[in-house]
Amino acid sequence: MKKLLLSIVLSVLVATTGCAQQGTDKLNGITIKPGYPLLEDQGKIDYNLKLNRAIELFLWSLPMNQSYAGRDALFSSSGGGELDFVYIGGFADHTKKLSTLNNEVVYGSVYLDLSDGPIVYESPKMDAKGYLFGSIIDFWQVALTDLGVPGAAPDGGKGGKYVILPPNFEGKIPDGFHEIKSPTFQALLGLRSVMLGEGTLDDAISRMKSAKIYPLSNPDKAQNYIDILEKPLEAEVAKDINVFKRLHHYVNKEPIADKDKYLVGMLASLGIEKGKPFPTDEKTLALLQKGAELGWMTAKYNTTKSWNPSLLKGWLELGSASTWTPDYINDDMMLVDQRPAYFTIAIWPPRNMGTSTYYSIVFNDNSDQPLVQGKNYVLHLPPNVPAKSFWSVIVYDAESASFTDNPEKKYTVNSLQKKLSFNEDGSIDVYFGPDAPAGKKGNWIPTTENDFFVGIRFYSPDWDHLGKTWTCDRPVLVE
Repeated sequence: MKKLLLSIVLSVLVATTGCAQQGTDKLNGITIKPGYPLLEDQGKIDYNLKLNRAIELFLWSLPMNQSYAGRDALFSSSGGGELDFVYIGGFADHTKKLSTLNNEVVYGSVYLDLSDGPIVYESPKMDAKGYLFGSIIDFWQVALTDLGVPGAAPDGGKGGKYVILPPNFEGKIPDGFHEIKSPTFQALLGLRSVMLGEGTLDDAISRMKSAKIYPLSNPDKAQNYIDILEKPLEAEVAKDINVFKRLHHYVNKEPIADKDKYLVGMLASLGIEKGKPFPTDEKTLALLQKGAELGWMTAKYNTTKSWNPSLLKGWLELGSASTWTPDYINDDMMLVDQRPAYFTIAIWPPRNMGTSTYYSIVFNDNSDQPLVQGKNYVLHLPPNVPAKSFWSVIVYDAESASFTDNPEKKYTVNSLQKKLSFNEDGSIDVYFGPDAPAGKKGNWIPTTENDFFVGIRFYSPDWDHLGKTWTCDRPVLVE
């Protein structure tokens, strides 16, 4: 009897010890146990789930976030609205906070609302002095067609009329138009006036102002051209709760594509739904703010990692003709890291990447160490840079993805500049950092106290040599 009693006591002790042990295993403050979570842990689980969703939604929304940021900034800077042609009548500087601009071309944009019907864009033709390169883009930053250049634009660079159709449009369109179907009511034109040959800045601006856009139903509508060269442009993406307010506006304005329905369901779990007001309770608002802030830090981490290798040694490419899909969907999946990486630092992508330009970026030096503010670097470009039009090296601020706010107001070294110092063999060294090298100030780009990255552009790239007989290493730290 005593043996039986002892056996029972030991069994109870073992079972109790086992349960206690299981009950003390915790992950992130949550008890891991068989069956349902402890009552006191359920609030933590719910919060973690919603916070993780908010972070993922921030990353998913970055293309749309860029569209709203650009639209609102252009409206605010110009005082205009939809169908007004807003342009920078000169070369941009650090007061223009728009992702990865360059300051060798003239930029212009038109924001569209197709709710009242189709809109027509008349594209000017390419000539020996330049072309108006760009794309018609839906509100998720998916280019629907490219414009302005042979090999990519439906008009072959000869100029033509495009009619942009709203979702599910069933009306009849007159002959003579290139029809572009938009899956969103909100859309935009992102345009760059590129100079060729003897083309001047005045030519580039005149070309921009020769484009026209108007409702199909009102071809005689007067066109407004608004120059914002002398005005600031604050088009950084929302990095706080405002991104969720933009998502709320979007789901109430636009049709929802099948590929986005899971994410829209996640939004609903956070209280953001079609036909319902934006949440007002403090707990939800605080969670959304935290999700946005963590989402932005995650985006900046992700954008340093999630790219294909460039044709240049050790660099990363923004996209190439062989791998680019404008919606970031291939045969098997959505590219969930590459997509937010691009839209963390870029805007207005083309439909056909690599037809007229090739862009590469770098976040690390040639020793694979991050580029550091306060230090000086040199980038060596071998002779005969493979760009038939021109090449450009630009330093970008890591937070805004726009030009660094430096006292010299100098942001680039490019082959269009007249006062460059070349080496005897025709190569060139580009310097960037806080200190100008002796005798090479023309080849220098100042940096600031902020983190930065470097981009290189090839306009009209020479594909026979780029990445084959010609490449360049990453920047080298100057000790």
